[in-house]
Amino acid sequence: MIIDKRPLPDDPMPSDAPPSYEATNERFSSEKSNKLFGYSSDALSPTASTSQSYSPPVAGPSSPTSSNRSYSQVSSPTSPLRSDKGKARAVNNWFNFAANRTNREVRTTVLGLVRDLVQEHISGSPAAIGILKSCADACNTHEVSLSEILQTKFIEEHTPFYWAIVKRLPDGHQDIEDSQGPDLLSALISYASPLNRDTIREIRLACLATSDQKLFQRLRLSPDFHAVSGVEQMLLGVRLPLDEVEVADVSPDGGAFAMDFVVPHFHKRMVVSKEIDLEFIARGRMWKLAFYIAPPPKWHSDPVEGSWCISISLLENSPPTFLDSQILIRVVPETAASPLPSPSQLVTQGESPSTLPPTSPLSQFSSALLSSTRPSRPDPTISLRLKTSHEQLEAPGKRTPGKNVMVTLETSLLASKLQYSNNPYIGPDEKLRGRLEARLGKPEADCIIC
Repeated sequence: MIIDKRPLPDDPMPSDAPPSYEATNERFSSEKSNKLFGYSSDALSPTASTSQSYSPPVAGPSSPTSSNRSYSQVSSPTSPLRSDKGKARAVNNWFNFAANRTNREVRTTVLGLVRDLVQEHISGSPAAIGILKSCADACNTHEVSLSEILQTKFIEEHTPFYWAIVKRLPDGHQDIEDSQGPDLLSALISYASPLNRDTIREIRLACLATSDQKLFQRLRLSPDFHAVSGVEQMLLGVRLPLDEVEVADVSPDGGAFAMDFVVPHFHKRMVVSKEIDLEFIARGRMWKLAFYIAPPPKWHSDPVEGSWCISISLLENSPPTFLDSQILIRVVPETAASPLPSPSQLVTQGESPSTLPPTSPLSQFSSALLSSTRPSRPDPTISLRLKTSHEQLEAPGKRTPGKNVMVTLETSLLASKLQYSNNPYIGPDEKLRGRLEARLGKPEADCIIC
């Protein structure tokens, strides 16, 4: 005869206190959460036939594409897989126990499990997926929103996302393997989507706290993290091309950095969308490099409406600083600007001169005309300097718009060519390639950046 243990009247421990998460023993942790909610450990095991492969939207250190971000739904366990009647009866009893729990009890238990999961999680451990899945199944049964729980600041005034990023290894760490499976952050995103603004702000803050520029750029590829305007969706279609941003520290003193960027469909996006924003993390700050067409001016210092402008500014939670920087945009090489091979290239590739199409007198005249009007030297590199004066750059606050530095393309004869679709600085692939070189500190008259 088995007698159930009854809690003592003055026992301070609640009956539904969440169990601790033992990261060193994955199966033990998974079985713990499964029994707490009444699920069979066999049904949640990776080899069970009732589960499918998991592929989160943020798949790991390797850079994903925006068009291939999906994850397959994991089916819920429906029945015990073993034929033994005694074991099946025990599993059914656990299901009945979970069904009798109130919504408040389930929410309290899930909060405790997620907290333990974040606190004790080992990087690369697959146990997080099974625990979050059992939490999701219990929440669905009791009509509790797991997404709302995961986006609540209940762990030391932060969400689980913040701590998952702060505790993980950066994407560029040498111990991170390209073949590593989904981590805790990926699992949290898959079960919490869509993310609200406060959660996105928390994720950005965590990336800034760890200076994880690679993770920040990888997350910006996700539609949940970086919203795309309806104008660009209509302009570029469902498979949006990705802006490429790479940051490098170029001085040991910690005061300078360089950022290389590639902007697809630059001219088309500028004309239609009128603004292109590149966000990145460098030197403990979050930055925004913006190409935009000036709106109607609000102040006397604003540029004339319709002017093409470039600005650099600080974003939220970034400390103020002086800045001396320059934008460098080089001419596209002629080999990249001429996709069609020349006759000499065809001969080199094995074509005989007799098989080449004859050249008409009109084409000969056009070639001579173009060669005579073509400048003898290629256009030099565009160089635009952006620097602070007597005031520092400041991130926008609740009551202040912030301070940035801006320059118009009309101030440079070479830079003004970017306003035209047919210019030597944009290749046949319609991509603009450039480089930002910056140094933190007061500008000097003859300072050579980087």
